[in-house]
Amino acid sequence: MQTYTVDIAGEPVTLPIVPINQRLAISLLMVIDMGVHFGERVGKALAARLGPLKPNIVVGAATLGIPVVIEVSRALGLDQYVIAQKSPKIHLADALVQEVQSVTTASKQRLMLDRRSVPLLAGRRVVVVDDVVATGSSLAATLALVRAAGANIAGAGVILTEGHDWEKTLGADARLVQGLGHIPQFALADGKATPMPETL
Repeated sequence: MQTYTVDIAGEPVTLPIVPINQRLAISLLMVIDMGVHFGERVGKALAARLGPLKPNIVVGAATLGIPVVIEVSRALGLDQYVIAQKSPKIHLADALVQEVQSVTTASKQRLMLDRRSVPLLAGRRVVVVDDVVATGSSLAATLALVRAAGANIAGAGVILTEGHDWEKTLGADARLVQGLGHIPQFALADGKATPMPETL
C-alpha cells in the first residue's frame, strides 16, 4: 500500500493512499483511529490558532468532526459544544437542514442542527472545526446552519486541507479556514498514485 507523509502541527504523520475511483486517490486521515494523544495534540494546536478569535462555542459535523470539536473545546476551556448530525434521529424532526455531498460519501447527505441548539449559537461568536476540508461542501453546509441559527462565525479550523476545490466552494468563507497541514490529491495510473501538481 502506498502512503503519504504530511506534517501536522510540527509532527510527521503517515497516511494510507486509498482510491476514490479508477483515476483518483486520496491520503486518508481517519481521526477516530489516530488515538487519544493525536486528538489532544491537534486539539491544542487548533485552539492555539482559534483562541485569539475569542469564540464562545465550537461547532462541528458528525461523525469524524466530533473528536475534533471535543478536543478543541477542551483546549479552549469551553464546556459546551454543538454537533451537526448527518443521520436522522427522533429529536431532529424539526431540525435546521442543509444538503451536503462529501468526497468520501457516495450519496448526498443531510446535515441537521437540532433547534434546541439554537440558543447556544444565536448572537454568539462561533468557530467551526472539522478533520479534513476537501470539496468544502460539508464545511459550507455547517457554516450555513450556524448562520441560520443566528451565530457570528469568527473562524474555522481543520486538521488538514486537501487540494484546493474547497476554496472555490467556500468562496469568501475560505479566508476563515486555518489548517494544521495540507495534503494533495493523487492521480491513479497503472496502480500507482502520483500527487496532482495542481492540488499541492
